[in-house]
Amino acid sequence: MTVEKTPRALADAVHLRSELKRLPPEEFVNYHVLDRVPWIFSGRDQYIGWKTALALDLKVDPFAIHIVGSACLGFSLSPHKDFRPFHSASDIDIAVVSSHHFDSAWRWLRNLGPLDSLTKGSFEEDMFKWHRKNLVFEGTVATDRLLGHLPFGPGWRRALSKAAQREPTVDRDMKARIYRDFESLREYQIRSAKATIAEILPD
Repeated sequence: MTVEKTPRALADAVHLRSELKRLPPEEFVNYHVLDRVPWIFSGRDQYIGWKTALALDLKVDPFAIHIVGSACLGFSLSPHKDFRPFHSASDIDIAVVSSHHFDSAWRWLRNLGPLDSLTKGSFEEDMFKWHRKNLVFEGTVATDRLLGHLPFGPGWRRALSKAAQREPTVDRDMKARIYRDFESLREYQIRSAKATIAEILPD
């Protein structure tokens, strides 16, 4: 994996750190995550065209799709990655706000049955525990680990594969998370910003 630290990338990192210090987490998310043209796109026209095509294949509204993560900011906000720049092997993290698809995925998880009835060490037990502990009750389903098992999974896999054939995401791994509503997406991103501030920007 090559991480390119160009003068522009270094300047962007300094600006991002400054904004994290200057803005409350809620405002940082508003200005730099949820309402912007993601870093990977050349401009608004390319971004709207890209997500309109993806939305058609996912069967959601184009404005339900948001690019998050390092493809959005140009850098990872993970406290464990220390502002690592978006690089040649970076994934594309896609947030999809869809109560319909969230409910469908939740029903699949619920229908796995009680935890004590699942086979120890099985995929189903792992998924149930992970989502129960970390995601579902925050209004989130991480499809990257279970997409093939969901009712709409085959269609979404084809859609994400097609997105990986369009610029500027050619040959990138696509990882989608479903959010029950926009509030769930916003809260998830705010928690991420708060964790970054606490871990790598201490007082």
